[in-house]
Amino acid sequence: MPAKEPREQRSRPGEANTPKDDSVEASLELPHERDQAVDMTNAKPNPVVEQAGRDVKRGVKDTSKSVEMDRAYKKL
Repeated sequence: MPAKEPREQRSRPGEANTPKDDSVEASLELPHERDQAVDMTNAKPNPVVEQAGRDVKRGVKDTSKSVEMDRAYKKL
């Protein structure tokens, strides 16, 4: 199936594109820019992440079954 060509975005019939519309569009961030923005994160540290960091520093053993599960899936 051939890829569809993206349609050109048009304003509503009878409405002209205004300078305000252009300035609003220029101020919008792309998805990856929003993801990387510092203000998109919570100002407070996540307690779960902090606990994980303390556990790693203390040398707590990983009790997940990820290694065993990976091995089992590779056998399939």
